Amino acid sequence: MVRLQVASPARLLYFSCSLEKTLQCSCSFRGSPMPSVRWLMGGDPVDLNSMHKNFQVTSNIAAPWANSTISLLGEPEIVRGLHCEGRNQHGIHTSSIFLIPPDKNSVSNALLKGLIQGVVYGSIATVLFLFFLVLLVMKMLKWWEESHIPKASEALIPEKPELLEEPKTPQESAAEPSPASVAV
Repeated sequence: MVRLQVASPARLLYFSCSLEKTLQCSCSFRGSPMPSVRWLMGGDPVDLNSMHKNFQVTSNIAAPWANSTISLLGEPEIVRGLHCEGRNQHGIHTSSIFLIPPDKNSVSNALLKGLIQGVVYGSIATVLFLFFLVLLVMKMLKWWEESHIPKASEALIPEKPELLEEPKTPQESAAEPSPASVAV
């Protein structure tokens, strides 16, 4: 039985970093022949499965895969150039990340900035609310005035309709026979 092995350059298949309590980055490469993996910090290699400054590197190899993880062991400092490199005789593939962990001052600056934004946005919202409240009250007062105060063009209607009739003139009353004169 003959097995043919197809040659392929190293290819990065997975790369991730997380910064919770410690910095931890992982990368996975695949290739034929199986690639080797190494980490570079600022251009200097970090040795596999050993300590280098504040980092520890661990690698797993299961052909055709090569996986590696780097972990920060000490206090975070500025990490300016972290590279994960996979290579075999057919090619090199590198992934780069530039991390600048927050310092104590930047956290307090972010909180202060958020507080200031909250105060500004809250003030704007309050002013807009009061503006629209004043407009609403003015509209209600205008409606109240229009519906409860009679207009000058409207005449007052008296309660007794006989007051609306014109008084009879004396000539009209003389022309009419009186009930006493009719009886004679």
